[in-house]
Amino acid sequence: MRYFAVFLTALPIFGVISVDKFELPEFFEININREHPDEIYKAFEDFKIKYHRKYKDESEAQQRFNNFVKSYNSVNALNAKSAERGLDTKFAINKFADLSSQEFSGRLSHAPPNNTGIPMLDLEKDKSFFRATETNKTRHKRRSTRYPDYFDLRKEKVNGRYTIGPIKDQGECACCWGFAVAGLVETVNAVNEGRFTSLSDQELCDCGTEGTPGCKGGSLVLGVEYVKRYGLAAEEDYPYDQARAYSTDQCRARMTERVVRAKSFNFARINTRKAEEQIIHVLTKWRVPVAVYFKVGEQFKHYKRGVIVDDDCRSAKDWHAGIIVGYDTIQDNRGRSYDYWIIKNSWGDWAEEGYVRVIRGQDWCAIEDSPMTGDIRSHDDYY
Repeated sequence: MRYFAVFLTALPIFGVISVDKFELPEFFEININREHPDEIYKAFEDFKIKYHRKYKDESEAQQRFNNFVKSYNSVNALNAKSAERGLDTKFAINKFADLSSQEFSGRLSHAPPNNTGIPMLDLEKDKSFFRATETNKTRHKRRSTRYPDYFDLRKEKVNGRYTIGPIKDQGECACCWGFAVAGLVETVNAVNEGRFTSLSDQELCDCGTEGTPGCKGGSLVLGVEYVKRYGLAAEEDYPYDQARAYSTDQCRARMTERVVRAKSFNFARINTRKAEEQIIHVLTKWRVPVAVYFKVGEQFKHYKRGVIVDDDCRSAKDWHAGIIVGYDTIQDNRGRSYDYWIIKNSWGDWAEEGYVRVIRGQDWCAIEDSPMTGDIRSHDDYY
């Protein structure tokens, strides 16, 4: 009760907070440093300056502070647990810190993946599914089936340009699936065409669903099926506007030129039982990423840097999408090794310059359950 009293004493800065606005378990976990009770208020002021927050009135400011306190306490608890275990994972206040649980959930997908009917990649039977570029043929023969200890597609170039595009920001729109598919296809296109072109996330958000607004529903399956059927425009011709895809009938694909031709893109799902090997094969042999769908827990929400080792998603209901662009192994300060994936996210200025690292080979948050990859070939040669 001592922490509780200190907290209430300082509240006049924002007015009196009614207890019923808190979820009680989280409220009573509030822990304000008794020697420095103003620390959390300073952190909130710093947050507002950093992320340019301006609230419409005192009531909103009060509720945003409530949300911030929950985030602040979660971050401290996660960092304490990570330090106790000797992990390198760090968590921090980020741009989501003043959102309610419902608001944050609204930026994510609520539908679990469904790969029914999607062709499965078989490395033995489908060796010709991907075409190796001329510059990599000798290297592929020399390596045979052996894989390097680490690999990072962010270092790969074609004709002087990187094949992994810059980090994008989906904003408040839950179109992570569209960004993941566009990220996959633009690298596949660069490898096969010899030039990188940033592709339209907005076209997928506007056009790639089955009657549901793209900011409220979609999936990796719908995204890759759309690209296969209709192709995809350049981002320059069909730029991102998060406000568009909150309603239907926004598609204007017919008014844009196709960078990826209709019926030229092919896709396959990774075999769940061989996920780690097949993902590494696709990355290192064919130099293209793998789109993934995974659950989101508190660690991912508050992530800053390091490797997320623990799976805190058993009861999570929200899903998110990104693309795996590499892998490596790290040792913690107790000498323990952790293999990890490098994932490109679509949250803009977030975490490790827009990327996150998570443990691999252990199906962290269901990330290895339903990965997908693709290739661009002649329209006469597809599934």
